[in-house]
Amino acid sequence: MLIIPSIDISKGKCVKLIEGKPKTGITISDQPIEIAKFWETQGAKVLHVIDLDGAFSGKPQNIPVIMRILNEVDLPIEVGGGIRKVKDAVRLVNAGVKWVIVGTAILENKSFLRELLATISPEHVIIALDSKKGKVLKRGWTVSTGFSPEKIVEDFQDSGVAAFLYTDVGVEGKLSGIQLKAVEKLVHSTKKPIIYSGGISAIRDLLNLAKIGVQATVIGMALYTGKLSLREAEEAVSFARS
Repeated sequence: MLIIPSIDISKGKCVKLIEGKPKTGITISDQPIEIAKFWETQGAKVLHVIDLDGAFSGKPQNIPVIMRILNEVDLPIEVGGGIRKVKDAVRLVNAGVKWVIVGTAILENKSFLRELLATISPEHVIIALDSKKGKVLKRGWTVSTGFSPEKIVEDFQDSGVAAFLYTDVGVEGKLSGIQLKAVEKLVHSTKKPIIYSGGISAIRDLLNLAKIGVQATVIGMALYTGKLSLREAEEAVSFARS
Protein backbone atom coordinates (compact mmCIF):
# COMPACT_ATOMS: atom_id res chain seq x y z
CA MET A 1 0.00 0.00 0.00
CA LEU A 2 1.29 3.39 -1.01
CA ILE A 3 1.59 6.15 1.61
CA ILE A 4 0.85 9.62 0.22
CA PRO A 5 1.57 12.81 2.22
CA SER A 6 -1.05 15.52 1.75
CA ILE A 7 -0.46 19.20 1.11
CA ASP A 8 -3.67 21.19 1.51
CA ILE A 9 -3.36 24.79 0.34
CA SER A 10 -5.40 27.77 1.51
CA LYS A 11 -4.46 31.37 0.76
CA GLY A 12 -1.05 30.18 -0.33
CA LYS A 13 -0.34 28.34 2.93
CA CYS A 14 -0.14 24.66 3.80
CA VAL A 15 -2.91 23.90 6.31
CA LYS A 16 -4.85 20.99 7.76
CA LEU A 17 -8.56 21.35 8.42
CA ILE A 18 -10.90 19.35 10.62
CA GLU A 19 -13.84 17.76 8.79
CA GLY A 20 -12.99 20.01 5.83
CA LYS A 21 -14.37 23.07 7.63
CA PRO A 22 -12.84 26.52 7.05
CA LYS A 23 -11.17 28.24 10.03
CA THR A 24 -10.48 24.93 11.79
CA GLY A 25 -7.33 22.89 12.22
CA ILE A 26 -3.78 24.18 11.99
CA THR A 27 -1.45 26.09 9.70
CA ILE A 28 1.56 23.96 8.82
CA SER A 29 3.64 26.47 6.87
CA ASP A 30 3.37 29.56 4.71
CA GLN A 31 5.75 27.82 2.27
CA PRO A 32 3.93 24.81 0.76
CA ILE A 33 6.67 24.44 -1.85
CA GLU A 34 9.16 23.79 0.94
CA ILE A 35 6.78 21.24 2.45
CA ALA A 36 6.61 19.45 -0.89
CA LYS A 37 10.40 19.44 -1.11
CA PHE A 38 10.60 18.09 2.43
CA TRP A 39 8.39 15.12 1.58
CA GLU A 40 10.51 14.46 -1.47
CA THR A 41 13.65 14.30 0.69
CA GLN A 42 11.82 11.98 3.09
CA GLY A 43 11.24 9.48 0.31
CA ALA A 44 7.61 10.13 -0.64
CA LYS A 45 6.58 8.38 -3.85
CA VAL A 46 3.53 10.56 -4.62
CA LEU A 47 2.12 13.85 -3.30
CA HIS A 48 -1.54 14.70 -2.72
CA VAL A 49 -2.19 18.42 -3.28
CA ILE A 50 -5.58 20.01 -2.62
CA ASP A 51 -6.58 23.58 -3.45
CA LEU A 52 -8.95 24.20 -0.54
CA ASP A 53 -9.91 27.66 -1.74
CA GLY A 54 -10.75 26.10 -5.09
CA ALA A 55 -12.92 23.46 -3.44
CA PHE A 56 -14.87 26.12 -1.57
CA SER A 57 -15.18 28.60 -4.44
CA GLY A 58 -15.72 26.19 -7.32
CA LYS A 59 -12.68 27.16 -9.36
CA PRO A 60 -8.92 26.78 -8.84
CA GLN A 61 -7.42 29.51 -6.67
CA ASN A 62 -3.87 28.38 -5.92
CA ILE A 63 -2.59 27.49 -9.38
CA PRO A 64 0.68 29.48 -9.04
CA VAL A 65 1.63 27.50 -5.93
CA ILE A 66 0.71 24.21 -7.57
CA MET A 67 2.76 25.10 -10.65
CA ARG A 68 5.79 25.84 -8.51
CA ILE A 69 5.45 22.49 -6.77
CA LEU A 70 5.29 20.80 -10.17
CA ASN A 71 8.39 22.65 -11.33
CA GLU A 72 10.46 22.17 -8.19
CA VAL A 73 9.57 18.64 -7.06
CA ASP A 74 10.29 15.54 -9.10
CA LEU A 75 7.39 13.38 -7.92
CA PRO A 76 4.04 12.30 -9.37
CA ILE A 77 1.34 14.59 -8.00
CA GLU A 78 -2.42 14.21 -7.70
CA VAL A 79 -4.32 17.50 -7.54
CA GLY A 80 -7.89 18.32 -6.58
CA GLY A 81 -10.04 21.20 -5.43
CA GLY A 82 -12.37 23.24 -7.63
CA ILE A 83 -11.70 21.33 -10.85
CA ARG A 84 -15.16 21.75 -12.33
CA LYS A 85 -14.27 22.72 -15.90
CA VAL A 86 -12.59 20.47 -18.46
CA LYS A 87 -10.15 23.23 -19.39
CA ASP A 88 -8.88 23.43 -15.79
CA ALA A 89 -8.22 19.69 -15.69
CA VAL A 90 -6.49 19.76 -19.06
CA ARG A 91 -4.33 22.70 -17.99
CA LEU A 92 -3.13 20.81 -14.94
CA VAL A 93 -2.39 17.58 -16.79
CA ASN A 94 -0.57 19.46 -19.55
CA ALA A 95 1.51 21.17 -16.85
CA GLY A 96 2.62 17.81 -15.47
CA VAL A 97 -0.01 16.78 -12.92
CA LYS A 98 -0.20 12.98 -12.94
CA TRP A 99 -3.79 12.73 -11.75
CA VAL A 100 -6.61 15.26 -11.44
CA ILE A 101 -9.19 14.59 -8.74
CA VAL A 102 -12.77 15.42 -9.69
CA GLY A 103 -15.92 15.21 -7.62
CA THR A 104 -18.57 17.91 -7.72
CA ALA A 105 -18.37 18.32 -11.50
CA ILE A 106 -19.20 14.70 -12.27
CA LEU A 107 -21.89 14.57 -9.60
CA GLU A 108 -23.72 17.60 -10.99
CA ASN A 109 -23.05 17.25 -14.71
CA LYS A 110 -23.43 13.84 -16.30
CA SER A 111 -21.62 14.94 -19.44
CA PHE A 112 -18.56 16.31 -17.62
CA LEU A 113 -16.67 13.04 -17.27
CA ARG A 114 -17.43 12.05 -20.86
CA GLU A 115 -16.12 15.40 -22.09
CA LEU A 116 -13.09 15.16 -19.84
CA LEU A 117 -12.16 11.66 -20.95
CA ALA A 118 -12.50 12.73 -24.58
CA THR A 119 -9.72 15.23 -23.89
CA ILE A 120 -7.35 13.47 -21.49
CA SER A 121 -6.63 9.82 -20.83
CA PRO A 122 -8.75 8.14 -18.11
CA GLU A 123 -5.52 7.06 -16.40
CA HIS A 124 -5.04 10.70 -15.37
CA VAL A 125 -8.40 10.94 -13.57
CA ILE A 126 -9.34 10.05 -9.99
CA ILE A 127 -12.94 10.33 -8.81
CA ALA A 128 -13.43 11.78 -5.34
CA LEU A 129 -15.82 10.15 -2.89
CA ASP A 130 -15.86 12.70 -0.06
CA SER A 131 -18.26 11.10 2.37
CA LYS A 132 -19.89 11.68 5.73
CA LYS A 133 -22.37 9.44 7.52
CA GLY A 134 -22.44 7.12 4.54
CA LYS A 135 -23.32 9.75 1.93
CA VAL A 136 -21.12 11.41 -0.69
CA LEU A 137 -20.68 15.18 -0.39
CA LYS A 138 -20.07 17.85 -3.01
CA ARG A 139 -19.32 21.59 -3.25
CA GLY A 140 -16.43 21.73 -0.82
CA TRP A 141 -17.85 19.10 1.54
CA THR A 142 -20.96 21.23 2.25
CA VAL A 143 -23.80 19.53 0.35
CA SER A 144 -24.89 15.90 0.55
CA THR A 145 -25.77 14.11 -2.66
CA GLY A 146 -27.86 11.58 -0.78
CA PHE A 147 -25.98 8.78 -2.54
CA SER A 148 -23.68 6.21 -0.98
CA PRO A 149 -20.07 5.86 -2.12
CA GLU A 150 -20.94 2.43 -3.51
CA LYS A 151 -23.66 3.94 -5.72
CA ILE A 152 -21.23 6.48 -7.19
CA VAL A 153 -18.67 3.73 -7.77
CA GLU A 154 -21.30 1.64 -9.52
CA ASP A 155 -22.13 4.54 -11.81
CA PHE A 156 -18.52 5.23 -12.81
CA GLN A 157 -16.48 2.07 -12.37
CA ASP A 158 -16.58 1.25 -16.09
CA SER A 159 -15.33 4.71 -17.07
CA GLY A 160 -11.69 3.67 -17.08
CA VAL A 161 -10.57 6.18 -14.44
CA ALA A 162 -7.41 5.44 -12.49
CA ALA A 163 -8.95 5.14 -9.01
CA PHE A 164 -11.54 6.30 -6.51
CA LEU A 165 -10.43 8.49 -3.62
CA TYR A 166 -12.57 7.83 -0.54
CA THR A 167 -12.29 10.50 2.15
CA ASP A 168 -14.14 10.00 5.43
CA VAL A 169 -14.86 13.66 6.09
CA GLY A 170 -16.40 12.92 9.48
CA VAL A 171 -13.04 11.88 10.92
CA GLU A 172 -10.72 13.96 8.74
CA GLY A 173 -8.14 15.84 10.77
CA LYS A 174 -9.32 14.38 14.08
CA LEU A 175 -6.67 11.68 14.55
CA SER A 176 -9.53 9.52 15.79
CA GLY A 177 -8.93 6.41 13.74
CA ILE A 178 -10.83 4.92 10.82
CA GLN A 179 -14.25 3.37 10.30
CA LEU A 180 -12.90 0.18 8.79
CA LYS A 181 -16.16 -1.57 7.96
CA ALA A 182 -17.29 1.30 5.71
CA VAL A 183 -13.97 1.25 3.87
CA GLU A 184 -14.05 -2.52 3.48
CA LYS A 185 -17.55 -2.39 2.05
CA LEU A 186 -16.39 0.09 -0.56
CA VAL A 187 -13.26 -1.88 -1.46
CA HIS A 188 -15.36 -5.00 -2.01
CA SER A 189 -17.77 -3.11 -4.27
CA THR A 190 -15.25 -2.53 -7.06
CA LYS A 191 -12.14 -3.91 -8.73
CA LYS A 192 -10.84 -0.36 -9.17
CA PRO A 193 -8.10 0.86 -6.80
CA ILE A 194 -9.36 2.63 -3.69
CA ILE A 195 -7.30 5.42 -2.16
CA TYR A 196 -8.27 6.20 1.45
CA SER A 197 -8.04 9.42 3.47
CA GLY A 198 -9.28 10.50 6.90
CA GLY A 199 -8.61 9.93 10.59
CA ILE A 200 -5.34 8.00 10.33
CA SER A 201 -3.77 8.07 13.79
CA ALA A 202 -1.64 4.95 14.22
CA ILE A 203 0.22 2.22 12.40
CA ARG A 204 -2.63 -0.19 13.13
CA ASP A 205 -4.92 1.93 10.93
CA LEU A 206 -2.53 1.51 8.02
CA LEU A 207 -2.15 -2.21 8.59
CA ASN A 208 -5.91 -2.67 8.70
CA LEU A 209 -6.36 -0.71 5.47
CA ALA A 210 -3.64 -2.70 3.73
CA LYS A 211 -5.22 -5.94 4.90
CA ILE A 212 -8.59 -5.17 3.30
CA GLY A 213 -7.04 -4.18 -0.03
CA VAL A 214 -6.77 -0.39 0.01
CA GLN A 215 -4.19 0.54 -2.62
CA ALA A 216 -2.98 3.85 -1.17
CA THR A 217 -3.58 6.02 1.88
CA VAL A 218 -3.34 9.80 2.09
CA ILE A 219 -2.04 11.03 5.43
CA GLY A 220 -1.98 14.59 6.68
CA MET A 221 -2.58 15.49 10.31
CA ALA A 222 -0.82 12.40 11.69
CA LEU A 223 2.35 13.30 9.80
CA TYR A 224 2.26 16.99 10.61
CA THR A 225 1.63 16.50 14.32
CA GLY A 226 4.28 13.81 14.69
CA LYS A 227 1.89 10.96 15.45
CA LEU A 228 3.49 9.10 12.57
CA SER A 229 6.56 9.54 10.41
CA LEU A 230 6.50 8.81 6.71
CA ARG A 231 9.35 6.37 7.12
CA GLU A 232 7.71 4.30 9.85
CA ALA A 233 4.41 4.28 7.96
CA GLU A 234 6.10 3.02 4.79
CA GLU A 235 8.12 0.46 6.68
CA ALA A 236 5.03 -0.88 8.43
CA VAL A 237 3.02 -1.41 5.26
CA SER A 238 6.07 -2.81 3.49
CA PHE A 239 6.50 -5.33 6.27
CA ALA A 240 2.79 -6.16 6.09
CA ARG A 241 3.18 -7.07 2.41
CA SER A 242 6.21 -9.31 3.00
